[in-house]
Amino acid sequence: MIVGFIALMYFVMIRPQRKRQREQQDMQNNVQPGARVMTIGGLYGTVVDSDDETITLEASDDTFLVFARQAIAKVVTPAEAEETAEEPAAETEATLSDEDLEKLANGDEQTEGDKHSGNPDRKEY
Repeated sequence: MIVGFIALMYFVMIRPQRKRQREQQDMQNNVQPGARVMTIGGLYGTVVDSDDETITLEASDDTFLVFARQAIAKVVTPAEAEETAEEPAAETEATLSDEDLEKLANGDEQTEGDKHSGNPDRKEY
């Protein structure tokens, strides 16, 4: 009975996990220059160079980042790459009131924005 339970645990939990690990390792080892990938941190880039331990990605024009091979989460298909390219980046614009600008210029510790930020001890340096 116990042997059967252990065998069941192996086939239900351990074996599929090892298979996923093997597939992930194979994917990371077979990434070639030109492939579009996503890192474990969610950064998308195109592989421009690789060696045994690292991969160099071009995240945008002339922005090159070096990652450990293990940081590659997946190879992105062309359809997925188009979806991420079409998603507009959220733009935020910070505005300061005249009163806040004056306080900052005078070196006062807190502005109205700081009072509303939820952190009364927040200071800008």
